[in-house]
Parts: sequence; structure tokens; C-alpha cells
Amino acid sequence: KGKWYAPKIDNPEYKGVWKPRQIPNPGYFVDEEPCVLPAIDSVGIDIWTMSKGILFDNIMISTNVGKAKAFADASFKLRHELELKQQPKSAGGGFFEDAMDFALRNMAAVGVTAAALMLASIWCCCIRSSSVPRAPARKEKTRLKKKAETEKKAEDEAAETKAKEGEREPEEKEEKEDEEPMEEEKEGGLGDIGEDDQ
Repeated sequence: KGKWYAPKIDNPEYKGVWKPRQIPNPGYFVDEEPCVLPAIDSVGIDIWTMSKGILFDNIMISTNVGKAKAFADASFKLRHELELKQQPKSAGGGFFEDAMDFALRNMAAVGVTAAALMLASIWCCCIRSSSVPRAPARKEKTRLKKKAETEKKAEDEAAETKAKEGEREPEEKEEKEDEEPMEEEKEGGLGDIGEDDQ
């Protein structure tokens, strides 16, 4: 059968491929020299931000860098210094900021502490003798060996005496049982409550 194609039917209202509607624009013109700019009298700034407190002031457009720098020195720097003085200092700048302030105020103490830490690290890692203990001498080895042997003999003797006492105890128990016959005791339970009365 082959590939399937949708069936086509005639559309008597078909006018051709769709195009957007064209309407006349009386203000349209073709700019022959787009590089020539007219005088700029306003600036539009479009910023999408979630931050508060963004201000724009003293916007200058110029081709002369010297004039722009002189204008910035005369207006921006003075105003920026005043704004910085007016901003309240934060009470808790965080641990890092506090540590940096302390280090900047006490440079001598921080320097001495850093030097001491470096010297201690070098001494511990490089200069100090190895921490591996020396091997015991021959006399020490023989003394330790004799000590271990005597301890083992003592343990063996203790085990033998316990074994002998263990053999004697059952014999003694049998003799006692022959002499005095013990009475059988009943274990108490829920089923034994009424048995004593009968």
C-alpha cells in the first residue's frame, strides 16, 4: 500500500499563504545615515532586579574622557564619601569580618602567633627524632622470655589444681547424698494451689 497521506479536499475560500496584514504607516522613513545621531536629551534605563535602594544620578554622555573624569571627581566622589559616612555600620559583621578586623588591629600579635605555629609545625614534622621505639637488648629479651614461661607454668598449675578439685567435689556430693536423703520439694504454680489441702 505504501506511505499514508492525509486526503486533501477542495477549499473554495483559500486565498494563498498567510501573511500579516499590512497597514499604512505615515511616519515610516528609511534612515540613509544611521551613524549620525541627533542630540540626546534623555536616557532610559530598564533594570529588572529584586534589590532595593538602586539609585541613578548625574548621568553624563561625552566623548571627552578628561571632562567625564573631572565631572565624576566633582560630583560622584564627594557624594559617595558622604553616603558612606551616613550608612550605619552593621553590629555583627560575621565571624570572618571580626577576625579580619582583629588581625588588622593587632598585626604584631598575629605575626608572632603565625611564626610560632610555623616553627612548631616544622619541629614536629622534620626535626624531631622518630617515634619508633628501639628493639629490646638480648638480656631484656631473655628476661621477658623467662617471665612469660613462669607465668605460663603458674597458669597451668592453677588449671590442674582446679581440675583436681572438680573431680573431688562430685565424690563428696555422692557421699552426702548417701548419708542424708533429701526430701523432694514441690514447685509452686497455678495448678498446685489446691493440692496441699488434699
